[in-house]
Amino acid sequence: MLNADVKWIILSYKVPAEPSTLRVRVWRTLKALGVVYIQQSVCVAPKTPEVAKKIEALKRMIETNSGEALLLEVERFANGTEQELRDLFNKQRTLELEEFLGGCQLFLQEIESETAKGNFSYREVEENEAELAKLQRWHKKIAKRDFFGCPILGESKRRLEQCDQTFNVFMHKVYATEGSAEGKIHLDGMIRTE
Repeated sequence: MLNADVKWIILSYKVPAEPSTLRVRVWRTLKALGVVYIQQSVCVAPKTPEVAKKIEALKRMIETNSGEALLLEVERFANGTEQELRDLFNKQRTLELEEFLGGCQLFLQEIESETAKGNFSYREVEENEAELAKLQRWHKKIAKRDFFGCPILGESKRRLEQCDQTFNVFMHKVYATEGSAEGKIHLDGMIRTE
């Protein structure tokens, strides 16, 4: 989370209509950085070393590909504007985290469903382990863009921990069930010679 004396970067850009891949790449890069659009093709972000470096590289890429880009650094905004921007950033993170929490809920429901069915297979462990890894990467990306302490970030961390703990309990049940079954198959299939 950034302190009260944050500096800002404003990027205004124009890219050619074709090829559309440049426009999409610019948009995706900026969204991944967590910028807020204040109008079409004009976005603002807190000036952190990583954000500044990536936006400067993006500016060069736009200009290299026949586009136009103007990069401004702002020390201070007018009264109230900075708080409005912080609120916009937190609103954006809240929307992302609410979607993330929905993903966690689906994950927990899946584990609950498989547990209720007694479906304790290694296949389920692999599938749910991959889903948990996706949730962890997703949360890490959102948290990295949380410049101003989104109010539900703590809740999202707790829910991710709940997913991790629930998965570990499920995984131990699978290993207890499948490990026991594998041991029986192994012992029953042994040929004893004396």
